[in-house]
Amino acid sequence: MPYKDKEKQREYNRQWRIKNREHDLKRQREKHLERRLRVLKHYGNGHIVCKCCGETMIEFLALDHINGGGIKHRKLVGRGTAFYLWIIRNNYPKGYRILCHNCNQSYGFYGYCPHNKRD
Repeated sequence: MPYKDKEKQREYNRQWRIKNREHDLKRQREKHLERRLRVLKHYGNGHIVCKCCGETMIEFLALDHINGGGIKHRKLVGRGTAFYLWIIRNNYPKGYRILCHNCNQSYGFYGYCPHNKRD
C-alpha cells in the first residue's frame, strides 16, 4: 500500500532497491532492451538491420541522427534508456536510421562510410 507521505514512500522504495538489487538491475536491463528493440524495429520498418552494410547483430547496431548533431541532442535528452524514452514519448520523430557502430562512426568522423564511398 503506498504511503501518503512522499518522503516515506521514497525511503521505502530506496530500501526495497537495496534489498532487491539484483532483481531490480535485471528488470531495468530487460526494460532497456525492450525499449531499444521497439525503437530499432520502428526505424527499420520491422527489420533490425544496418541501412549501410546490412549488419543484423543487435549488439552492433545503433540509432543514428541522419543529419548529425547526435552528441548535442543526447546532451539535451540523455543517453541510453533516456534517449529511447524520448524517442517513444515524441512519437518516433523523423531524422533517424539504424546503422552499425562502424558505419555510424565512419559517418561521424569522415562524413561517409567506406561501404558507400564512390571514387
